[in-house]
Amino acid sequence: MAGLYFHIPFCFTRCGYCDFYKTTRLEFMDAFLKTLFSEVDHYKEDFNHPLSSIYFGGGTPSLVKGADFAALFAAVKSAYHLQSDAEITIEANPDDLTAEYLDDLLELGFNRISIGIQSFHQRDLQEMGRRHNAQQARNAVELAWQRGFRNIGMDLIYGLPWSSTAYFKQNLEIFTQLPVQHLSAYHLTFEEGTPFHRLLKKGIYQEVSEEDSLEQYHLLRAFTRQKGFEHYELSNFCSPGFRSRHNSSYWNGVPYLGFGPGAHSYFGNTRRWNKSDLNLYLQGDWTKVCEEEQLSEADAFNETLMLGLRTCEGLDLKEMRTRFPKFYATLMEQSSRWISGAALVHENDRLFCTPGSWFVVDGIIEDLFVSE
Repeated sequence: MAGLYFHIPFCFTRCGYCDFYKTTRLEFMDAFLKTLFSEVDHYKEDFNHPLSSIYFGGGTPSLVKGADFAALFAAVKSAYHLQSDAEITIEANPDDLTAEYLDDLLELGFNRISIGIQSFHQRDLQEMGRRHNAQQARNAVELAWQRGFRNIGMDLIYGLPWSSTAYFKQNLEIFTQLPVQHLSAYHLTFEEGTPFHRLLKKGIYQEVSEEDSLEQYHLLRAFTRQKGFEHYELSNFCSPGFRSRHNSSYWNGVPYLGFGPGAHSYFGNTRRWNKSDLNLYLQGDWTKVCEEEQLSEADAFNETLMLGLRTCEGLDLKEMRTRFPKFYATLMEQSSRWISGAALVHENDRLFCTPGSWFVVDGIIEDLFVSE
């Protein structure tokens, strides 16, 4: 099994927290799509895995017209082996979702939609630079359900410096009332190079306290349990049977091929990425656009460790013994203190986080990393 990822780098406006590659130069959309078709064709000989998922991320994929998606799907189907039951996801902004557009998406073959809500509070949306309002956020989810989507995801952000735990609780209360099957909830991080990071450095924003962060995380877990969701990855929750197949492929080391500026690919021990430069991308010289590296044994170990401990299943220790005999003893020795401190559990030949320790899993992972 494998997946395709399409990075659509266009946005009407820039959100202050986002560090994904994007541009507001929508006049380049047609040229971008033409180059995207060329890239899809260029790599067809390199990637012959059966495709179980396609994911359109961004940026704002919902800025792409239905007719352009139709042509792109035709190109994909002629160049790659797309399984009949493949999960096909589009990320969408609430204010892009009309009944007509949702009908078009369903007819094209999209069977999963991820709606960038972020918050149901107007001030939050304004501070973040979102272009939809609080009512549009709620209406978009309900409209997607009414038009026939039965696999709907939404995003929320918590840990907002101007907001409060009470407001985040209200967001969660609204979430439990909506017909969604998947929730991605991220604690705000001040990524270097973003407007929010600059505001943090100026002292205009301050990071929320660790106590507030932890309280909001526990609220998140409580409300998702109330809705019957499973917490299957650090930031992801879903109804049983509705895990994101595409994102799960990342965490499980399944090959994927990425298209568009800033997109990444992974197969075998090869990691490939396109430079985050639309002007360069539009030239279509893939020897200049694309860079790649071969993962060392330590790199592959660290990546497997990081991805595994972020999931509810954790690390398969049998696999770690087989793939990384050089580092296995070190892993078990280093993890022993986390096990004795009840942050990790070693059970049935698996190593995984306890629910409480997931909030600090990045520190655990960093402690377990190895070097050559």
